[in-house]
Amino acid sequence: MRRLGAHLYQLVQAYAALGDHRTGTSVDQATLAWFTTELSKRGARVDNIPYQFERYVASCRLTANATDVEALPLYYEAVGTVHSSRLQVAELAFDANLDAPQLDEVIACARMSGADAAILATTGAGGYLVALNRAPVLGSGFPIMLVPGSALPLLRQAALHLDLNARLEPSASATVIGHLGPGDTAPPVVVTTPLSGWFRCAGERGTGIAIALQLATDLAERWPVMVVGTTGHELHYLGLQRFLAAHALHPAAVIFLGASVATTTLGPESGSTFAAFRQALTTAGEGLAQRLEKVLAPARFPVRSNPAQWLGEGEAWVRLRTPLLSLTNRFPLFHTADDLPAHATSPEQLAVTHTAVNRAAQLFLEESLRN
Repeated sequence: MRRLGAHLYQLVQAYAALGDHRTGTSVDQATLAWFTTELSKRGARVDNIPYQFERYVASCRLTANATDVEALPLYYEAVGTVHSSRLQVAELAFDANLDAPQLDEVIACARMSGADAAILATTGAGGYLVALNRAPVLGSGFPIMLVPGSALPLLRQAALHLDLNARLEPSASATVIGHLGPGDTAPPVVVTTPLSGWFRCAGERGTGIAIALQLATDLAERWPVMVVGTTGHELHYLGLQRFLAAHALHPAAVIFLGASVATTTLGPESGSTFAAFRQALTTAGEGLAQRLEKVLAPARFPVRSNPAQWLGEGEAWVRLRTPLLSLTNRFPLFHTADDLPAHATSPEQLAVTHTAVNRAAQLFLEESLRN
């Protein structure tokens, strides 16, 4: 168990060390190459399937009393140049699910303020700057900057200035496909996880990637496995949407490892504890779902059978109408720059989660693939 945890943690570290994992960037290309290499090391036959899109590219500097403030443009909301101190400061509140349901309303109010751009402080998320997933199409045309919620008191009093240059440019990324296990005649089991996100994404993406690589290797001892690593997650699952639109897949089953599957919150008073908001969703009936929940208990994943709403890329995979087991989670560093290995996970967390997920996957496939 200790060796397994150390190995998985090294994979998370290697992934996070590549940089901010935004789709279409040089870091994205390095990530695709790294993931391809990791699959090849495990004996997989690997293909990269490219796709094109328009990437949002921006440079910005926000100052408060001439001091730099951490800031991130709201991607695709506007293009062009801003050099202005006429800025509207507002609060963008996140709810318990780390969603910002008032975003459109806040943007509409900011547009009517007479300012040249809006500065939105992301509150309700521990004071962090929280990035928002975006569809890769132009929005209102009004420039929006996201800043940490902790900066809001300063920004309401300080002299502010913004320099922003944003544009769209042609770009490309790819979906990575790896085949493992016996033969090509039987429909494969798909093991899939996203590869991209806003920042280093150690917990959000790295933990799922590490477990997916190990799980695929384990399952390939019994079944043919197709690993599907997708990009464009932060662009409303762009890579997966393009891949499924262009390829008629008929897998035997799908196991989706979504966000933050093996994350932990490190606190001085409680040490390493499991994060909240874990969910395992499945197309299996209630009986099998209850058995899966018992197997997943060490990783604290409650299991729901045939939910009305699926999470993450599970929304797309469930449309294949094949047996699906989906695991997702959110944690306090979700979509923040502080989602780093030492903050987000641990070898012990990874080992416990992988062991439970592996057992659940084996049970799920045994029951779902009975002739």
